[in-house]
Amino acid sequence: MSDYKVWECKIVVAADADLPNGFDSSPRGAAVKAIEDAGIEVLGCLSGWGGHLNPVEQETLEDKDKGD
Repeated sequence: MSDYKVWECKIVVAADADLPNGFDSSPRGAAVKAIEDAGIEVLGCLSGWGGHLNPVEQETLEDKDKGD
């Protein structure tokens, strides 16, 4: 498969948040359902809490915390 579009969404929570095993299942399912409800076939859905922010995303989050 070489032709596809990827929608990326990063959810950021505090490092000390208690995230039970499988906690990402509900938001992942909601995202898939919303796309399928729009009549678009979802070819795959990958998620997990091991992601990272790139420098621009990190700066944006820090600016938001400062109220900018």
